[in-house]
Formats: sequence, C-alpha cells, structure tokens
Amino acid sequence: MSDNRSHEVNLLDLVAFVLRWRVFLITAILSVSVVVAVISFLLPPKYRSTAVIRGSETQSQGLGSLVASKLASLGGIAGIAAGMGEIPGELYVAILKSRWMSESAITALDLRKTYRLEDAPIEDVVATFKARTRYELDPQSQTITISADDEDPRRAQSIATFLVDALDRRNSELRSSNARRQREFVGQRLDDAKRKLAELEDSLARFQIESGVLNLEEQVKATIGAAAALEAEKLALESELEMNRQLYDAQSSVAEMIRFRLSGIESTLRRLSAKKTGADRDFDFLLHLKDAPEHGLIYLRLTRDIEVQQILVALLLQQYEQANIDEKRNTPTILRLDPPTLAAKRVWPRRGIMVGVSAFAALVLGCGFALAFDSLRKAAADPGHPQHQRLQNIREAIRRPRDRSQA
Repeated sequence: MSDNRSHEVNLLDLVAFVLRWRVFLITAILSVSVVVAVISFLLPPKYRSTAVIRGSETQSQGLGSLVASKLASLGGIAGIAAGMGEIPGELYVAILKSRWMSESAITALDLRKTYRLEDAPIEDVVATFKARTRYELDPQSQTITISADDEDPRRAQSIATFLVDALDRRNSELRSSNARRQREFVGQRLDDAKRKLAELEDSLARFQIESGVLNLEEQVKATIGAAAALEAEKLALESELEMNRQLYDAQSSVAEMIRFRLSGIESTLRRLSAKKTGADRDFDFLLHLKDAPEHGLIYLRLTRDIEVQQILVALLLQQYEQANIDEKRNTPTILRLDPPTLAAKRVWPRRGIMVGVSAFAALVLGCGFALAFDSLRKAAADPGHPQHQRLQNIREAIRRPRDRSQA
C-alpha cells in the first residue's frame, strides 16, 4: 500500500514539475527545433548516384589444373590445382579505393574547383573525395554497389560513371600486363620443354640403334614365340632321333640329318638366351632374353619421359596461346548490372530526423536544467539542506568582488 502511494506521489511530483516548467520546456523545444529546421534548409542538399557491377572476366586455367586434368587417369589428381576463376570482388573494391582512382577522378572531373580546394594539398582533396564515395561488396553474389554523393545530381552521376569506366579500363590494363608477363614466362618454359623433348627423342633413337629395341612389347612377344617354336621343334627332332636309333643304325644318313638340325636349333636358342654381340646388332631384330630386363627398363623409361614431355609441351603451348589471346583481348571486364542513376531525391540533410533528434535533445537538456535549478532553489531556501551552506559561501564569494568594486 505504501509503495503504491509512493509511486502516485512521485508521478504527481513529475506532473507538477512538468506543468511548472512547461513554458520553459516548450519554448526550448520550439526554439531549438526552429533553429535546426532553418539550418537544415540552409544546408546544401546532397544527391546520391548508385551503380551495381559485377566482374565478367574469367581467367584461363592455370598450368597446374591443365596438367591435373590431363593426368587425372594416373591417380585422380584433377583437383590439385584449380584455375584462377573469376576475379574476386575484393580486387575491384581495392582498385576503386586506390589513390590512383581518386586522383584520376579528381583530375578528370575537375573536383578541386567543385570542392573549393584549389590550393589544398592533394591529400585533402583525396580525403574529401573518398568521404563522398562508398563501395559495398556482396560476398554472396560478388556484386559491388558504387555510390557517389554530390550537391549536383548530374555531377554525382558523372562521378559514378567515371568510376565504373575507370575500373573497367584499369582492370583491362592489369589483365593485359599480367597476360604479357605470363606469355613471356610460358614462352621460355615452352622452349625449354621442346629442347628437352628433342634431347629425349635423340636419346631414344640412339638407344634403338644400339640395342635394336624398336617396339618392346612386340619384340618380346616375337622372341618368346620364336623360342617356344624352336623348343617345340627341338623336342620333336629329339623324339624322331630316338625313334631312328631304335629302328635304324645310329650312323644313318637320316640320323645325321636330324642331329644337324638339332645343332642349328640349339645354336639359335643359345644365341637368343645370350646377350647380343656386335655381329648380331646389324640383322637380328629379336630381343635376346638376357638383354630384355635391362633394355626393356631403359626403353620404358625413355618412352615414359617422352610421353610426359609431350604432354607438357602441349599444355605449355595451350597456355602460351591463351596468354597471347588474353594480352590482346579488348572486351569489357565488368558487367554493368545497374548503370549509374540520376538521383531525383536528396539523401542529405534529413530534415525530419534532424528536427526530431534536436527536439528530443532540447527536452532532455531542458529537464536537466530545470531539475538542477529546482534543486539549487530548494537548497538556498532550506537552512537544513546539506548544500545550503555551500550555496551561501558561493554567494558571498560572488558578492565580495562586487562590493569592492562599488567601494
């Protein structure tokens, strides 16, 4: 019950306080609101032109991704190196915020005169220009919103248009410069790869001449087939010789003929099993079995290196041609999703907000002043108030210099 009564008393005190100071508070609120409203109408309005852009450039695939795509069958390494892809929006924003962009716009549009900073340092002009421009990047869609503020809506549109065009032009220059450096680098690597490929091909040719290995797989098949046929024929002749010994004389002409044929077959088998000699290299295209592991390993290594080098040359040639195309490309690098607009409505000053905030501030300050004045008046009128003596001391300190001056 006492809490409700205390709440009612406090509320009544507040109402009484407002009614007692209503003239002062209303006067303060109206005075401040009128002054702020007049100031807001005197301030020059600002208009905003906006443009929405997005990068349209897609870089050529990097060498690593091309190699990975070609060699994916060797181990599923297609994802080792991805292409550059689209240029991220952060790069466009960095170009827009660069000092070069600000100085280019200031010079092209004669903004020193517009900002009335003809004799000011360039740093001050750039700071003023950056304070009137804004760039917002949407990380999801990679779109960039360019905003330019100015007292003249057409000049704001001109600034936004210049920023879009200059961004496109600057990005084209950077792309061409990067493509030229890439072409020069890839060109050197392509020459090295071609020279290495020629050396490997020469090495393979010399090895084939020295070893007689022309086609490893086919020659191994032919050698094994020939050896198997000779072994089968040898077994058949040995059986025939044994039969002849049992039926006829061991020194018969037929037996001699069979032994002569067996001797030739054994000689051929020994030659196939042994390493090639100098006499064999000119006419024997069969791969001798003792030479097969060593010659086969060398042949496989040389053919593998040549195949890898051929793939590298093809990829470097593709990269070189792509860099040459990028260097000479003269197409837009950005998409103008929303061209710069001609603003018809000012964005500053916001008169309603200014008047409302100033009126609220006047109310708060007026109440604070009234409360302080009431508190001081009560302290001065009540001798038992804790601050009464301090107020008396302040009054005496104020009166003494005045009395002395009158005396």
